[in-house]
Amino acid sequence: MSTDTDTPTTDPEIGEQAPAVTLVPGPDPAATGPDANHGGSDPGEPDAGADITGEHGWLDELCTGPTVNPADLEIDENVRKTFRLEDHPEVTDSIREHGVRDPILVIRMPDKRLVVRDGQVRTLTALAFELPEVPVYIRDFDPSVDTNEAEIERIFEQITLNDRRIPLTNSDRAAGITQALDLGASVTRVAKALQTKRDEVKLVGKVGASPTARNLIDDDQYDLAHAAVIAEYENVGDHDAVRRLLNVRSGVFDFEANRIAADRAERRAYLADALPYAQAGLGILTDYPDLDDTDTALLCAAEIVDGEGNAIDFATIAADPGAWLVWLEVAEEQVWVEVGTGHIVDPDTVDWDTRDRPDAEPAEGLRHAREVEQRDQLLLEYFLPRDLLETAGLRERVDTASDTEDDADTGEVGDASEGEHPGERGTRFGQVDQEQVAADRRAAAEAAAQAAAQAAEIDRAARRRVRELNKLGLAAKATRIEFVTRLLARRTPPTQAALFMTRSLLADPGLTGEYHTFDSALKLLGIEGYRSRLDMLATLDTTKPTRAQVIALALVLGGYEHRADKDLWRYTESAVRRYLSFLRELGYPLVPVELAALGEIKAVDIDIDNLTATGEPADTDAVADLDAAEETGSDAQDLPDAA
Repeated sequence: MSTDTDTPTTDPEIGEQAPAVTLVPGPDPAATGPDANHGGSDPGEPDAGADITGEHGWLDELCTGPTVNPADLEIDENVRKTFRLEDHPEVTDSIREHGVRDPILVIRMPDKRLVVRDGQVRTLTALAFELPEVPVYIRDFDPSVDTNEAEIERIFEQITLNDRRIPLTNSDRAAGITQALDLGASVTRVAKALQTKRDEVKLVGKVGASPTARNLIDDDQYDLAHAAVIAEYENVGDHDAVRRLLNVRSGVFDFEANRIAADRAERRAYLADALPYAQAGLGILTDYPDLDDTDTALLCAAEIVDGEGNAIDFATIAADPGAWLVWLEVAEEQVWVEVGTGHIVDPDTVDWDTRDRPDAEPAEGLRHAREVEQRDQLLLEYFLPRDLLETAGLRERVDTASDTEDDADTGEVGDASEGEHPGERGTRFGQVDQEQVAADRRAAAEAAAQAAAQAAEIDRAARRRVRELNKLGLAAKATRIEFVTRLLARRTPPTQAALFMTRSLLADPGLTGEYHTFDSALKLLGIEGYRSRLDMLATLDTTKPTRAQVIALALVLGGYEHRADKDLWRYTESAVRRYLSFLRELGYPLVPVELAALGEIKAVDIDIDNLTATGEPADTDAVADLDAAEETGSDAQDLPDAA
């Protein structure tokens, strides 16, 4: 489509317009005589020599333009012959809300008839809504032109005016909506003014504030919902998240977005857990230190002793907190604690029969379930910079053989070549080499310490791997729920559902009666608030059969989704495999943790350090623009990774 800027501009609400140069009518000061285009006979235009400075002079008309009753306009031949008002509610609703804003191009015939040249749609809509007036731009008919030639010019003009219009880009529209919201317009007001759904206005409002997201919707590479996710992160300066989303394959965009959200939630939770330690004066580590890196120069508290060789306790750290740093790690298993104090309690001391009965009395010697809650258990490690050891009166632990052990091993040991005591080497005089014994024991102690450190590192890496895989499992669960929720919003179930439900109920006859299955089904159906099985049963008589089938499918999927928890990657349960296979059949893209649950890959082979489900960048230009923005300084505020 041409983008000739000399052609008319567009009213985005009604899609019709008059030439740009004629939007503000007025007399040509040089024109004289009855044949001038703007004769003085039109009541909407001033006579030559009229006062242009008075309160009602033609200068006022220049600003407002003439209007006429649409009933006085005549629609003659037009190249548009198939338009029906009911087929274009976005046009008619806009005119209903705002009236006709773009002047209608009218030809004034010699017999004073006003014939519409451009603006048929606006005229018909104004008549349908019985508008009292519409703005017009009036040109006089030229009788010197041959009749056929006049018709040819009409056809060319009408086609040109319709073909050469420059519509608003999606980007411009989004930026305008965002500006209106920023200026104080409510979402409801914007939705009503632009005949747009409220939810769409909210998404567009986010996109409009992000240059990257606006470009993406102009290129039709992303739908509005996905562009809004990218915009949210760009608007807070989270360029890492934007880059990850720009590089992810479209089929797993939702999973990557949920994974990023889980990462950010974990970081916020980490900082919240660390806040009391920061308030106490300790430094907070945001990454586990590489103790093998000489540049790090940090020592773990377990490697430090005081001046007398005693191990460091928390009292020593608390006495000088400013010198120490702490790393917090969430244990895989949560613990039960008292709600008020946070003290860890033994779950065997809780009467779990009171969980769903808040007013029940617990059994003798037990506490009520409402008095406890599950919380994360924090594993803490403290570190001290090596160059602060002397200042703090501490030193690095060194394991050496004791003098008593050395003394106990002196004396005759027989022939040096036979029967030497382990760790002892005799001289030719049959005596023990004390220095060698001490060196051997130091080497053994260092080897043991190194082995212990390696074992601790292996344990830490294993905990981290479990934590990362569980995070992937949570992101996958959130993505599945979004997919299934959209699936169950349909009026009819997919064709594959009948066989799937039959097979599921035969294989798992107790599936729909399992604990929390019904609650899970309600969540997937988008039903909020409490609803009992009896409540839903009472509504079935008025439910259409196809919708009832969707509800039955929700009960089955609710049972399966409840089983497919964050650690589904650990197991290859047949029921979960059946569930995931069904979703994949419907077009849901499985991610590595789900493939592990299917048994198609091994969980140990999942690379937790590299982005999953990524490929060629979805928009290399957008990535390049983002890099350039970071180098030159973008408008978005740079925030820490934990934002």
